[in-house]
Amino acid sequence: MKNPAVWFRRAVWAGIIADWVLGIPAIFWPSEVLKVLGMRPTEDPVWTAFACLLVVLLSLFYIPGADDPHRYRFNAWLAVLARPPGVLFFLVFNSGYYPAFGYLDGALFLVQFPLLLLTLRTLPPQDWKLPNPAPQSPPDVSPLWLKRAIWAGIIADWVLGIPTIFAPEAVLNLIGVRPTGDPVWTAFAAMILILLSLFYIPGANEPYRYRYNAWVAVHARLAGITFFFILNPGVYPAFGYLDATLFLVQFAFAAKTMQLRPEPGLEEEDRAIFPYSGTTYREVKDAAWSGPYDTLPCHDGLTPRKFFQFLNDSSRNMHDRRDIRPKYDKLIHSHGICFAGLWKIDQDSPYTGYFAKGSTGLLVARASVAGPLTVQGFPRSFGIAGKVFPTLDPDEWVWPGNFVTVSHLSGSKARNITDIDMSNGPTIGWDPIANAINRVIFRLMDTRPGYRQLFPISTLGMQPGDKIVTPDLMMLKVDERMPKIDAKDFRDELRLSHYPDHTLVYTINVKNFEEENWTRLGILEFTDYAISEGSDKRIHFWIPRDIPSQPH
Repeated sequence: MKNPAVWFRRAVWAGIIADWVLGIPAIFWPSEVLKVLGMRPTEDPVWTAFACLLVVLLSLFYIPGADDPHRYRFNAWLAVLARPPGVLFFLVFNSGYYPAFGYLDGALFLVQFPLLLLTLRTLPPQDWKLPNPAPQSPPDVSPLWLKRAIWAGIIADWVLGIPTIFAPEAVLNLIGVRPTGDPVWTAFAAMILILLSLFYIPGANEPYRYRYNAWVAVHARLAGITFFFILNPGVYPAFGYLDATLFLVQFAFAAKTMQLRPEPGLEEEDRAIFPYSGTTYREVKDAAWSGPYDTLPCHDGLTPRKFFQFLNDSSRNMHDRRDIRPKYDKLIHSHGICFAGLWKIDQDSPYTGYFAKGSTGLLVARASVAGPLTVQGFPRSFGIAGKVFPTLDPDEWVWPGNFVTVSHLSGSKARNITDIDMSNGPTIGWDPIANAINRVIFRLMDTRPGYRQLFPISTLGMQPGDKIVTPDLMMLKVDERMPKIDAKDFRDELRLSHYPDHTLVYTINVKNFEEENWTRLGILEFTDYAISEGSDKRIHFWIPRDIPSQPH
């Protein structure tokens, strides 16, 4: 067989889809599903529905092993070895009840097992490498407590689940909860619970290497809460309280752990995210200009498979001050164009640092569009993130100040990307994805998730103890003297060859929250540009945590 990994992936995904097709509707309508299948009716729909919920959760852990069996070997092996227990349960220990389920698991095992053996005998793709099994961990106890919290849940599952497989009625009677009306389904749910807990172990022991397992282990508890408190309230509330307690503890430690996550499998420099000693303009510019594209690329960006990576990366941005990272994927603003030039403040200003009059510094900035829709006619949320270097010497070692500005997050259909203004406090609008990301996900990370602080600029060049005055809001707006360029893709529109003297100018405008009008302070002057892999996958802009402004 030329490519057993492809066939193994198909075989495991066939099992996953079978679990979903049978399991998801049975969570809500267990009796009806069994009737449609022509099988023995259940005597206790609650246990049947719970068993199906666990089957669906279990199938989620098969996905990494199916898609990348060399890297996620543990998941791949357990995905295959989870089938024989179903065979034994339905064809040996409880024969005659639901033999079709046993035959299904048996058929899947007979196909998947030899394919997995053949897959693991072949060499992985050349660009694949095994992540370091024990990446350097940041100096924080959260990973240790996450491990303990997940293991507490695993042990609880074993204590309740293992004896329930063999004596379901006796266990329920012992713990004083509602007796089962169908011991077969209760025992099956307990068996799936044990199999599910085995997939938690890698995420508990090595949460950075097995991030997927760790996150799904935590959120599986949320599914139990929903089942026992919302779908079936009052039946087994004790199980819901147990899952709720575990979820609240585990989620807190998981969120903190993933905020501090090092990058496994990359250079040593990508593991120590805390030390930061600055950089030079030349170093950042060289990295951003590396790997120029021959044609404009289209990156995947944020996909459902990268959701947990998105959570991790969003948290990481608030801790990781590096200007250059080893190659990584930008999941929201994945398509961009980098500029180099100058930051100039030429007007009187009450603010400090590089908002003060006369401040001039080297600048590296990246202009980008959120999401995959980069062309005219579609709603485009445009942004510019920049690094202001408090020097005019490209080789001087300094700490640059970062800023991030974005336009209306639901996007604009403006024909020219230069007609779109951006600020550090953008509005959101009605787009459901923009609302979910900014009002829900980013809310987990920060107090005002749409707002980006400007103090990295107002503190540039200041000494400890100096009074710092920072504007609340900054807006970037293209200089009115710039011509309008008609180009389908925004990256083509922003090529500097279209503009006078190969220079694109944006004005820097500021105000405080209580002020109505904007005040122009200076300009961003872009004089060089690159559309490159370094721009899209290496340059990094630190986003500091929100510090709410004090009342005036």
